[in-house]
Amino acid sequence: MSKKQPNRLAQLIDHQAFAGSALPRSLSDNMRVFTQATTEIKKLLADCLPEEILNTCWVVGLNDEQLTLSVGSVTAANHIRYLQNAYLSVLTEQSITFQQLKQISVVVAHTAAHDSKVSEQLAVSKSNKTNVHQALSQNTKRTISQAAEHVTTDKKLQKALLRLISD
Repeated sequence: MSKKQPNRLAQLIDHQAFAGSALPRSLSDNMRVFTQATTEIKKLLADCLPEEILNTCWVVGLNDEQLTLSVGSVTAANHIRYLQNAYLSVLTEQSITFQQLKQISVVVAHTAAHDSKVSEQLAVSKSNKTNVHQALSQNTKRTISQAAEHVTTDKKLQKALLRLISD
């Protein structure tokens, strides 16, 4: 009886699965820990971080004192770095997993999907420049809105910023 052979055109991972190989235990354990930590981070920071940042945020490193997050843009990384102390206090107060954290570091991971989205946004913004009667661009309004909601704590300033973008 002949042994069944995998499709020679199949991907390497399919060949390895057919052969019964798997990721080394240490890698699969790290992957499981990081995935669980990512899920917990997204739940804890759902009210703090904008959805655009949460969608691209992944835990890529974790030890007793430091959490390393990967995000999809430099803007997202700067946002997290700027509000690091606030996020640290939320994580240390609300989670046993993160109660000993002292620092959050952030790395930017550009993906092909993210890069194509950025190029689409650039094309749209160039086409929007033909409308010269628009006081504020949609991008500027979105930035001001996010700053009013997530960065500014002064209520009067929040109202003023929101009034500015509504005019």
